[in-house]
Amino acid sequence: MTADDFPVFPSAFFAGVVTRLYYESWDFYTTHLGFRTVEERNAWVRLLHPSGAQLVLLEEEADHTPSELVCASVGRGLWLTLEVADVALERNALVSEGVPVQDVPSEKWWCEGSFAVTDPNGVLVIITRRASVVRTAPRESREVITSAA
Repeated sequence: MTADDFPVFPSAFFAGVVTRLYYESWDFYTTHLGFRTVEERNAWVRLLHPSGAQLVLLEEEADHTPSELVCASVGRGLWLTLEVADVALERNALVSEGVPVQDVPSEKWWCEGSFAVTDPNGVLVIITRRASVVRTAPRESREVITSAA
């Protein structure tokens, strides 16, 4: 997979995970999911996937960390989605590496063949096929939901 496989590279928006398993997480994403290290500092690393996806791993309890980011994730209430060109190829590669994979509900949320792996922090990573067309709706056509107080 290369940057030419995708219309946006690299992504301008990316996630960060605070982790007590910093090195294990770094190894998981680079060894099994194809990310590479693009920037490394004292207690954090920025990773880049060939699809353009980026992820920052921040070591728990690092010096000068904002208080909101002190506690490590326990993998509840969030997930990451990684879009790839060939889901079956990725699944077969992960299984052959001994990484446990699990099916996800494709009829309601994810594309057929999508599956999940769990990172060392318990964060679910959904592997799904890359959307063939990337588009955004005009701001005016987005429905605004308001609640009555």
